[in-house]
Formats: sequence, structure tokens, C-alpha cells
Amino acid sequence: MPERRPEFIFRRFFFLALFAVVLPLEEGSAQKPTYVPEDVPPRIHPLPPLREQARIQQDWALQRVTEVIPMLMREHGVDMWLLSMQEYGEDPVFWAIKAPTTFAARRRSIYVFFDRGPGQELERLALGGGSQGGVFEAYQSSRPSLRGDQAELVGDEQWRLLRELVEDRDPEVIAVNMDEDWAFADGLGAGEWEAVQRALGPPYLSRLKRAPRLAVEFIAHRLPDMMPAYLEREETVHAIISQAFSNAVITPGV
Repeated sequence: MPERRPEFIFRRFFFLALFAVVLPLEEGSAQKPTYVPEDVPPRIHPLPPLREQARIQQDWALQRVTEVIPMLMREHGVDMWLLSMQEYGEDPVFWAIKAPTTFAARRRSIYVFFDRGPGQELERLALGGGSQGGVFEAYQSSRPSLRGDQAELVGDEQWRLLRELVEDRDPEVIAVNMDEDWAFADGLGAGEWEAVQRALGPPYLSRLKRAPRLAVEFIAHRLPDMMPAYLEREETVHAIISQAFSNAVITPGV
């Protein structure tokens, strides 16, 4: 068997370290995170099976949406938060609200958050794009469809339904993700923005508001239950790096 070159071994450990960070995380708990003393060598924490990873991520996504978004919407004076995107042109916020088994947005995906007020549950509505494992409820119109029965909500019917939803809720402030400075808050493309304006029309155009901090703070927010898992992933990365850069792998001068 040919001897493995040092650069091959380094690449292998580098990607192992990378995947330890970006792969779904282990389940956390409400307990205070445990920090590893400096004199204790870091150890590798194995990842749970894929199905368990997906379950944990799904629980986190639902908890973040139900607990964090209402808080942030009230902080930024927003009654409704509107996200509209097309397949493979996803809003950065999409990756924080999607189910772990979802690969991309579906055709045109429209998601609406509506704050019904203190003491009431946040409305989480999907107008196409799927429920993301129960994070959203598919919005159903009380009026006859323009196209009759159809398997999937697409095209003009989506925009008609969006207008109906907004008229029924009548929010004072509608946040959209548009910003010149922060990329994570600039997920509404030019074409989608034009379509949203046509769909809503007056008087709702004057109620649209750019709220960049809402998107950025939601993406950045981490639940207390997530932190122990983050610390375990950090320890795993340090353990892999310690091995990858040690004399067990690297022979100086070769």
C-alpha cells in the first residue's frame, strides 16, 4: 500500500473538522454549559444518527420561530413579516426557518409571520413552499380559487391569496427583507419586490417597512438549549486540529 502524503492527511483532518462544525448538532439541554478545563485534552463527541439530528434541528427551528420571532417583531415595531422567494434564490432567513430535510425553496415560497398581540400565538403561514415540518400552517382561502382545485399553490393564485391575507389581518407595519448594507437582510429580490408591490397595492404599499435588524438578529440568535451542543462541537474541532497538527500526523522536514 502506498504511503499517504502529509498533505492528504492534513486535508482529511481539515474536512473532518469542517464537517464537525457545519453538520447538525447534538441535542442540548437547559442546563448550564460545561466548559472543558484548559489542562484536559479535548475529545471528539460523536454525532447522533441522521434521523436524530433532523429531529433535534426541527425542534430548534420551531422553538426559535415561536419564541424569538415574536420578541424581535415587537422590539422593531413590526406587525407582519413577509418573506417571498423563488426556488434556488432563497432569502437568507429561509435557512433559519426551513426543516432540516428541505433542500431548497419550492417554486415560489411565501411565508408570513403575523403578531396577533401579547398573549396570543404568532401566526406562521405558508402560501406555497410547504409547512417545513409543521413550522408553518398552509393558508387556505375562504373564497373560490381562480383556477379551481389544484395540487399546488402557484402563480397568480399565490398573489391573490397574499392580498386576501393582508386585507384580513390589516397590519399597520409590514416588514420586508431589503437593505443596502446587510446582505443577510436583503433577501427580497428585485423581481419579487415588484411582484409584492403589484399584489398588495394601496393602501398597503405605504405600510411596507425595511427592518434589517429583524432579519439579522433572528439569524444570529441562539437558544440557551443550543449552547451545550455548540461547546461539544467546538471541543470536537479542537480535538481534530490537535491530532491533525501533531507529530502523529506531521513529520517535520519531510
